[in-house]
Amino acid sequence: RMFPQCKVSVNGLDPDYKYILLVDIVPVDNSRYKWQDKRWEASGKAEPLLPDRVYIHPDSPANGAHWMRQAISFHKIKLTNNTLDQQGHVSITAMVSGLPT
Repeated sequence: RMFPQCKVSVNGLDPDYKYILLVDIVPVDNSRYKWQDKRWEASGKAEPLLPDRVYIHPDSPANGAHWMRQAISFHKIKLTNNTLDQQGHVSITAMVSGLPT
């Protein structure tokens, strides 16, 4: 699972329209990182990206009123760097800094 877990709040949606919420993890730069001297440091170029695989929130699709009611948790996201994964986990590249979008 992803830690810390991702929570978002949304507003401004049409309360009656249906929306699908999803998360994709994108690299923040082209660097590979290693743990050195009690911190992460860039240590070369990152490996090629794995094929995109996004996580669709299990409440999707839901109307805007549902999504705006409270903070939305993506605590069930599971990550993998296994290119052959068949479990629907979100693909990430090992030792690369990623940002949920």
